[in-house]
Amino acid sequence: MEKERRRSRVNPLLVTANITGILCLICCIATLFIMITGNKTEEPEEEVMMSLEPGRTYTAEEVESMVAEAKIEGGEEGKEEIKENIKDAYMNGTGIVHELRLLFPNDIVFYNNGKYQFVPISNTIPARTYDPTGLVANERGEMEYLVNGNVQSLKGIDLSRYQGEVDWALVAADGVDYAMIRVGIRGYGTGEIVIDDTLDTNMMGATYNGIDVGAYFFTQATSEEEAIAEADAVIEALAPYNVTYPIAIDVEDVNDSSARTANLTAEQRTDYVIAFCERIESAGYTPMIYGNLKSYCDMLDMERLNEYDKWFAFYDTYVYFPYEITMWQYTDSGVVNGIEGNVDLNITFTNKYE
Repeated sequence: MEKERRRSRVNPLLVTANITGILCLICCIATLFIMITGNKTEEPEEEVMMSLEPGRTYTAEEVESMVAEAKIEGGEEGKEEIKENIKDAYMNGTGIVHELRLLFPNDIVFYNNGKYQFVPISNTIPARTYDPTGLVANERGEMEYLVNGNVQSLKGIDLSRYQGEVDWALVAADGVDYAMIRVGIRGYGTGEIVIDDTLDTNMMGATYNGIDVGAYFFTQATSEEEAIAEADAVIEALAPYNVTYPIAIDVEDVNDSSARTANLTAEQRTDYVIAFCERIESAGYTPMIYGNLKSYCDMLDMERLNEYDKWFAFYDTYVYFPYEITMWQYTDSGVVNGIEGNVDLNITFTNKYE
């Protein structure tokens, strides 16, 4: 979402199995070899699975040794067939992470810092209530959510100073129902709170043209006091406007070891998010949490955040997330009349904010 840092951005507090990408590939290769060669015995698969120890990170030497063993055991003919299958997966745009997600349906699987991470799906976090089969792309390639053939979702955008000057009349005419407008950021180096210099223009332009507005703030809070200060800055900046959509705290990894939040634990970060949300709610607004797979599955303790609405970033034509969300950011390369260049596109699954 932000230009100051890149998303797709976990933590030892979560119960995860951190296995290097190559080890995951070994597991898939072993499984594929059994299927390809027609070997019905379970011994080869068991052997490979027994070698993968949950919670362990393997050295490069250990990985190389296991790769060599896999090649020997697979045989040249079987190995070539397996390689073709893997190549086909990549050529079809899926790749190893897609295959791993199919192989491990009880985990949330994502790639992070050179490793594939497996996070068990929790039964204490509210599961999604929308029907995934209702997500379809319309004739413009924009995602919609259909119920009994009728569009139930609402079309939204989110934007900041990086979209430049916006013609909000054209945006409204292009069918945009709501806009999530950036209030500002806390610098990940300086720690200074900076209000977006297009906030007022965007708020006035959107509301004047009948577009509902919400807002978001990119957090770099390192204490509850700082989180509350961020919320107060947001509340003050939005006071002149009729904000009917949620106010979101943007939780993403800066991907910079020098960032002031780089060493926060999931427990600490969750404390600060709750402090922000409570302050926003006390001012009469609906709080929301924005994040991607890493944000929710590594940087935060979702079990403590059940009461808050979620805004999920995942760029595809489906949502890879088992939990309830109310807003989905599905692309950062959307095209909307009145905005020069690309813009993030979103849908909500409900009209609860109307």
